[in-house]
Amino acid sequence: MMNFTIIVNGRPYKVEIANPSQSPMSVIVEGETFQVEITGGLPRAEKVASSPAPKPAQAPPPRPVERRVEPPPVTVTRPAAPKAPAGAVTAPMPGKILGVKVKVGDRVKYGDALIVFEAMKMEQTIRAPGEGVVKATKVSEGQVVAYGDVLVEFE
Repeated sequence: MMNFTIIVNGRPYKVEIANPSQSPMSVIVEGETFQVEITGGLPRAEKVASSPAPKPAQAPPPRPVERRVEPPPVTVTRPAAPKAPAGAVTAPMPGKILGVKVKVGDRVKYGDALIVFEAMKMEQTIRAPGEGVVKATKVSEGQVVAYGDVLVEFE
């Protein structure tokens, strides 16, 4: 007895042949028996049981070869901020001023809110880097600023 698996239209079938030299030969496919006679080198199937014979195998179309193309490496560098005067707080990135929380003459401590800033759809608060007195506010509400622009100067 010969046992093997054939694939027809992508579906595997278990096949048993009792005597391959006998004509017609009995072939059992997934438990159903067929009488197969070979003429001219091609098998011809005649089903003994009541359900139809499986369709002949068809080779699937060739799969395209997948090629992965790596993008070239990208180096991102942040431009240098313009030179700001000593004691100045500058914009950390381009954005829009939503509010100015200090005025000239205000005494601030480390961490006090100076400017409310919107950048990349996110609201941020620019805080005092240390203690001091506000010498000048260089921006107003609604103003758009660039990276490195001076926002507040201290004495």
